Amino acid sequence: MPSFADPIVAISLAANGRSGLTLFAPPWEDTDGEEWQGFLGDGSKIVLLGTPDELNTWLGDHPDHDLADHPAWQAFANKGKGALSPAPEAHYDFDRVYELAAGEPDAETVSELADIVDVAARIADCCEDGMLRSLLTGTREYALLVEGDTGYSGKDGAPEWSRLGDVIAKSWERALVRIESWLRWEGSSVTPVTAVEEDAASDAAVDDADDETR
Repeated sequence: MPSFADPIVAISLAANGRSGLTLFAPPWEDTDGEEWQGFLGDGSKIVLLGTPDELNTWLGDHPDHDLADHPAWQAFANKGKGALSPAPEAHYDFDRVYELAAGEPDAETVSELADIVDVAARIADCCEDGMLRSLLTGTREYALLVEGDTGYSGKDGAPEWSRLGDVIAKSWERALVRIESWLRWEGSSVTPVTAVEEDAASDAAVDDADDETR
């Protein structure tokens, strides 16, 4: 994930054809020296809205959201709706992982792929999803990608890129299921299905992913 200068930033996430806006608080330390990070949530899931206007309305209607206790929240809220539009580099499309992994490992491709996997790992940490965390941070190829210490070009790098592609082909679908289980799509980010159908589909997908890992 890019180094954000601000303590709270707007970001865009995309998964399974849907895209929405939310907020992310990069790691910060509390008064006890403990490090935290977080996404905008409703106490159980990360909330995504379709537009800055919808996000602004949601924040007004839900003052007790998961970032309300952040030490910089009031300062961020005072910036108004203008702070709710993500920067161009703050868009993370989980659907692009396969496409990126199938491409040439140029600097831009590797950087975008690493950022997307990094955000997925942060979702695992913030939502305390041990299975997703283990899959991403506990898998050598994903860990090397996010750490950024591995080159993927040339004679030595090509095998690593190939191994990463194989891992993604075998595991990203399971990771995406876990990620989606933590996302709550609202406003115009929602596809035309009822909330009951969406929750049922999400629960079924998570159960399937659990079965595959046993």
